[in-house]
Amino acid sequence: MGQGEKLKVISVVGPKKSGKTSLVEAMVRSLEGRGRVGTVKSMPDHEIEDRGDTRRHFDAGAEVVLGVGKDGVTLSVSRGGSLDSALKALEGSGVDYAVVEGFKSSDLPKIVLGGIDVPNSIRMVDGGPPFDERLIEELVELLMTLPDYRSPEVG
Repeated sequence: MGQGEKLKVISVVGPKKSGKTSLVEAMVRSLEGRGRVGTVKSMPDHEIEDRGDTRRHFDAGAEVVLGVGKDGVTLSVSRGGSLDSALKALEGSGVDYAVVEGFKSSDLPKIVLGGIDVPNSIRMVDGGPPFDERLIEELVELLMTLPDYRSPEVG
């Protein structure tokens, strides 16, 4: 567990091209003045490890590879990464809210686009972008009422 950090987490799920990223963007913008916000994105089609220098670093035995890019942006790639490990990293960084894109089968509470059937759906959203400001406000309020995220105990 963290040092008493409080983190509210919600996941936005739906089929490809249903507006997940647009909804995440709108929610992050709305949350901006209310605390620190982090996001986690499911990237199953991006095999970051299998390209170039990152792959070479892993092959040499590195467990975590950090890339520092333009404008001081840091990208972290780690072996055995998971949704839990990503949320634990956000929890430890002092973020107040995490908006997750994807991870349909996770136990996280979910906002669902495109009418798909997933576990822990707490709100269905009809239609796609552009999203109505009142809807975004309602979804942000919903996030703020959720219980604090608890990372699974390891061991």
